[in-house]
Amino acid sequence: MTADEFYALLQTELPADEAMAGDRLGVQVEPPDYRVRSVLTCLEVTDAVLDEAEACGCNCIVTFHPLIFSPLAALRYTDRVARCALRAASAGIAIISVHTTLDAHPSGTNAELATMLGIIGERPLFPSRQRPGYGLGIVGHLPARCHINELVQLVSDKLAATVRFCIGVHQTVERVALVAGSGSSLLDAALDSGADAFITADVKYHTFHQAHGRIAIIDPGHYEMEQHVPAILADIVRRIVATHGIELPVTASNARTTPVCTGASVKRDIERSTISLH
Repeated sequence: MTADEFYALLQTELPADEAMAGDRLGVQVEPPDYRVRSVLTCLEVTDAVLDEAEACGCNCIVTFHPLIFSPLAALRYTDRVARCALRAASAGIAIISVHTTLDAHPSGTNAELATMLGIIGERPLFPSRQRPGYGLGIVGHLPARCHINELVQLVSDKLAATVRFCIGVHQTVERVALVAGSGSSLLDAALDSGADAFITADVKYHTFHQAHGRIAIIDPGHYEMEQHVPAILADIVRRIVATHGIELPVTASNARTTPVCTGASVKRDIERSTISLH
């Protein structure tokens, strides 16, 4: 099975037309004379992920974050994107991106994160017009109304994250909107949903000002919200290949890929963030 054939197979559950406009999907690196033998799923492609793929004999990486998003002006080993693309091609490893098609999946990034946080999902924040259950983001409710501090502590504990937040209309919350990753541009949709709180990442200072007194915003960090993606994606890929009667080993990456270090875990994060240039 070629890389293009494998991506076509993935689209039976992760269709490209469910992605956000302008996303970068599909085959991004394909070595010559290529056939898929074994798959590694990851949040994003880094040197550590490539080391992992080579160590476990995986010749196909299915990544959530696209490796190549903006046009490459040059191919230099000092640049992560260029270096990883060159490394993968040289090692005979294909790279396929699924990104926001996984966000839109009924068992994808947002749905599983909501379950992890105890949020009872009602509908996607932006429901698909084509497929029932698909859509971006989640709107749901907590089992019982609680103080904002309790929800902040829950998010912090479940995601092992240092959380930034602001207060909304009330100090208690029950209805919640959630968008994993960079979702602060969707603040108006969260407000329109009637949510008491909006959980998302990469929130700017002035966005907190905009939301303050209107809706609570909880920002646990981009990586922290998406750290479980490799396992979620692996489960979906395994189901897809099994449904089609294909024997293809699928492994979820264990690599910590964020370059961001936090005050609570500086030593650990520095050790895991060491880059080895190949």
